[in-house]
Amino acid sequence: MSKIEQKVMASVVVIYAVRRATSPFMLKMYTLVLSVVGIAAFVSLSHVTSNFMSAMQGGLPSIATFTATALLQTKFVVQLALVVGAAAVASLSIDVLRMQNRQPMPFVVG
Repeated sequence: MSKIEQKVMASVVVIYAVRRATSPFMLKMYTLVLSVVGIAAFVSLSHVTSNFMSAMQGGLPSIATFTATALLQTKFVVQLALVVGAAAVASLSIDVLRMQNRQPMPFVVG
């Protein structure tokens, strides 16, 4: 392979990698990961889990009260991260469902 061919192939690989890394699906994944990291940075997950286990003993009304209180009494940053993360999950779920329902392209011999 000549030097020019190597340069062209290297630039094609870079362009391909950048396009894959910035695809809408991957941008949604990055959003989801960043929201989870943001929540983990501001919330003591061990305390939330422990309190949720206590609320589970009270049944569904207790769980609903715990969830509503936890969401409304937390910092705005955490609420924002939860909303963004939920939107990312919803959008990714729609994408996955669309991928599953997509019909494969017929193979045409020309």
